[in-house]
Amino acid sequence: EMRSDDEWNFREFDEGEMIFNVGDAGDEAYVIRTGKVDILVEKDGKQEVVETLAQGDFLGEMALVDEEPRSASAIAREAVSCAVFSKEEIDRALENSDLLTYALVKLLTKRLRKATAG
Repeated sequence: EMRSDDEWNFREFDEGEMIFNVGDAGDEAYVIRTGKVDILVEKDGKQEVVETLAQGDFLGEMALVDEEPRSASAIAREAVSCAVFSKEEIDRALENSDLLTYALVKLLTKRLRKATAG
C-alpha cells in the first residue's frame, strides 16, 4: 500500500547546495517534492549541467542499485524538498516486488550507467 506523506523521510536543500558529489559512495536516492535540481558531469575539467530535474523526478538511484560511486553531481537550482530513500528501503521494495520488476530495474540501471559513462 502507498505510504502517506508523514511516513517519508524528507530533506531540504538551499539554492546552490550540493546534494551529492561525483565519486561519492551512494547509499541514498531522492525523489523531488518541490524545487529543481541540476545534474552536472565534468567535461574537459568543467562542470556542465546535463539535465535539470523537477517534481516527481528520481535522482541518485543508480548508486543504490549497483553500488558504484556517483556518476554525476547534483546541485539544488532553487530551494528543494526531497523524499530520501536509503539503500535498505529500496532493496526491501525490490525484494517485495516480483522478479520481472527486479530484473527490469537492474537492466535499466546498467543501461543508464553505460549511457552516462561518457
